[in-house]
Amino acid sequence: MLTSQVQKPAAKPKYKQRPSAVQQYLPEIITITSGKGGVGKTNLAVNLGILLSQRKQRVLLMDADLQLGKLDVILGASPRYTLADLVEGRKTIDEIIMHHPSGIDILPATSGDLDLLDADDRMLKVLANSFSSIQSLYDYLIVDTGAGLSPTVLTMALGADKVILLVTPEPASVSDVYAMIKVISQKAPDLPLILVPNRHSSLEDGVELHKKLNLITQKFLKTTIYYGGSIVEDNAVRQAVIRQRPFVTEFPNSQAANNLQLVCHRLLKFPRQDFDRRSNIFDRLKEKRKVMETA
Repeated sequence: MLTSQVQKPAAKPKYKQRPSAVQQYLPEIITITSGKGGVGKTNLAVNLGILLSQRKQRVLLMDADLQLGKLDVILGASPRYTLADLVEGRKTIDEIIMHHPSGIDILPATSGDLDLLDADDRMLKVLANSFSSIQSLYDYLIVDTGAGLSPTVLTMALGADKVILLVTPEPASVSDVYAMIKVISQKAPDLPLILVPNRHSSLEDGVELHKKLNLITQKFLKTTIYYGGSIVEDNAVRQAVIRQRPFVTEFPNSQAANNLQLVCHRLLKFPRQDFDRRSNIFDRLKEKRKVMETA
């Protein structure tokens, strides 16, 4: 079950050499999004985070789907507190972070009372200062957004070091993800976009979808989208959701779990953002919000 506080290990494992105290370690930010809802974003975010954790990466999952957060569906527990409690001074960031037995930590941002895009600069400063106290504990911050082209979703995407775009075979999903690629590439042409085809009948179908979509984006948008690996349709995923368990732990030998292992492997092979170019996620949201306002 989830606990309401970060559980710190007795001895920090030596995963990698850290920067000096002057240069605080900052996690790489990966935003997972899609042009259409119901394609499996939260499922991917949770299970990918767990696989990264199994590979000795310290992961914080930020639930930033401000209307339809589904962490309770995937993990079987709802957060007691959210970032709204932090902003309003009711709780500290240590008190709102939840720890899952799988090894990932969760920062719940869902709240009907707080839209991060509408938060004023004072609120974002409070969030940035609080987050700075815990960000060095993590190697990756995975941001699970809502779907579509809303300003909030796009701001979350623009604030990332990498964006994973989830797409299914349905024509509406493909056309919507193309629209998202178009907007993101216009605002941040150097931001790496990684396509992960989901719920395909075969891995080859996913490869073919990426190939066709990449040819179109290169021709019309002058943008390359990277292939992150495909995940096939697998009843084990559905069964895990019904049981409210992550499928990589409930069915670790399933086809979908094996596919996601390859996605995780590919992700770790991607070049990481230089330390000196990283910054606090909430500072980024403040900056990227201005970019969206000038649209």
